[in-house]
Amino acid sequence: MPGANDDVRAALVRQWELIAGHVAGAELSEPSRIAGWTNREVLAHLYAQVRLAARFLQSGSGRLPSMGLSENLRGTKSFSEIIDASARQGAASNKVDLRIPLVQVRSLVLTADLNSTIVTLQGSILVSDYLVTRCVEAVVHGGDLVQPVAPDPRAQAIAAEALMEALSLSAPHLVNEARALPAERWIDVATGTASASGPLAAATPVMT
Repeated sequence: MPGANDDVRAALVRQWELIAGHVAGAELSEPSRIAGWTNREVLAHLYAQVRLAARFLQSGSGRLPSMGLSENLRGTKSFSEIIDASARQGAASNKVDLRIPLVQVRSLVLTADLNSTIVTLQGSILVSDYLVTRCVEAVVHGGDLVQPVAPDPRAQAIAAEALMEALSLSAPHLVNEARALPAERWIDVATGTASASGPLAAATPVMT
């Protein structure tokens, strides 16, 4: 479980804070690396996800989770239309300043019980796995901004390892090849931002 034995909580908060500090100097109307989204939509999406994290982390219980880390990462594709509509609505309302929702969520993340289970839009998941998915999202979307946010090194490592775990389930024979890539390149390949060559081309992206 990537990051579960390390301080994934602090890494995630640091990554969100890096993005929040980037907002003031960002050209919000500049096209991002996500087709059809400007920097404003990317930041609005992240703003909404920080708000959701605060809500979800208050729903902790001892129930058994219905999904694991890789299932959650793969499941994001089925929510693409909802995500797009939410980002556009948030952008239209100029909800892009992550410092605002971070005030509420910071303490919730830093004190989160990693062994608790929370309920998200996709289903129930361990907090440890959920926070890793937020690291993936924050690192990936921080890189989608133009100019990109240089990621927190630990958050980037957690994101890269989570995406490697997804690859190990779908194409375990290609894990060594993927590990030969620098973390930044692997994350881009794993999420479809960049194209792979050779055998990895047919096995990626593992998350979109």
